[in-house]
Amino acid sequence: MKTKSLLLALAVSGISATAFAQKSAVSTAKSEYDSYAALKAASPALANPKITAAKEAVDKAVVHEKTAADPTAWTYKALIYADLASSDTTSASANLAAEATTALAKAKELDKEGKNKENIAKVGNLLYINQFNAGKRFLDKGDYSNAYTQFTKGLDYAPGDTLLNYAAGISAMNGKDYPNAIKRFTELLPTNYSSLENVYSNLSVLYAATKDTASAIRIAGEGAAKFPQSSDLATREIEFSLMTGKQKEVIEKISAQAAKEPTNKLYPFYLGIAYNSLEDNVKAETAYKKAIELDPSYTDAYINLGGLIMNNGIVIYNKANKLPASKQAEYTATMKKAQAEFDRALPYLTKAVELNPKSELSLKNLKTYYTIKQNKAKIDEIDAKINAL
Repeated sequence: MKTKSLLLALAVSGISATAFAQKSAVSTAKSEYDSYAALKAASPALANPKITAAKEAVDKAVVHEKTAADPTAWTYKALIYADLASSDTTSASANLAAEATTALAKAKELDKEGKNKENIAKVGNLLYINQFNAGKRFLDKGDYSNAYTQFTKGLDYAPGDTLLNYAAGISAMNGKDYPNAIKRFTELLPTNYSSLENVYSNLSVLYAATKDTASAIRIAGEGAAKFPQSSDLATREIEFSLMTGKQKEVIEKISAQAAKEPTNKLYPFYLGIAYNSLEDNVKAETAYKKAIELDPSYTDAYINLGGLIMNNGIVIYNKANKLPASKQAEYTATMKKAQAEFDRALPYLTKAVELNPKSELSLKNLKTYYTIKQNKAKIDEIDAKINAL
């Protein structure tokens, strides 16, 4: 009887020891990981063996029948693998993250009482960091498609995260994936993201790139209203408006911006374009001259001003040529007036070429002048320069 009792006692004792050993594996994983977490910032050399030991313990715990349904075991597996993934810069990081994601799902399923809620949240944050770092590695290499994928995947762990959305938008924009770039940046508009001004700017450019200039103007205008000190957004709205023939509508905005930035040559230049298109040549000429006054080496202003005056002369020249032979005196007076305009344009035409000798437009404008003057030597000289471009 005593022998039987002893055997029975030993058998029962054996069962208890096995279960305890597995509970101990969970405790080991927990204590080793907690030690690692406390040490990793200050002393990686001391911390790394801790997480290795934690991984070995938790790998055993989650497959043993006694602890396979323990939510703490799965929570720590998710924590350990997520931490390993976030600090790994090799291709192994993706596999570690996948293991962490699977373990996280299991932990959430088993943690009915929410005892591991805080650590489960930590796993999500670590996986977020891992995805951000993975996206950044691809972005730094210029692999914009994979960068976008990784940044977007990070949103699974941090839905609506503004930094991930912005990084994904930048990746898609650089990769010329304009629809996804527009999608990501648009999601940021209702937020208080710190770089929202850039979001408006990038979004307006993206709409322009997809030929949706109406949306480009709308977004730039909304951004300019939200950030009234932004010269970039105000300029984009003006430029897109000019590109789409809204010169009359945008003149007031150009003037307002010019008043804000009186030393910025762009605004009088844009006023020149707007007035020119409306055939208000006097105001256009005044505006271009103001731009040149602000920057005496502003090639585009010289090109446009010279072209404007030349066109005035051509209009007068054509008018003279339409006069009947019976109006010789009027023809002579009108032609003299046209020639005076051509000569008035010459200094601006010449200066444009001087500032940029490789500007085909500048050279062609100057050639037009010498063609009217029938100066073959100059025409040949300019043709040689154009052909050499």
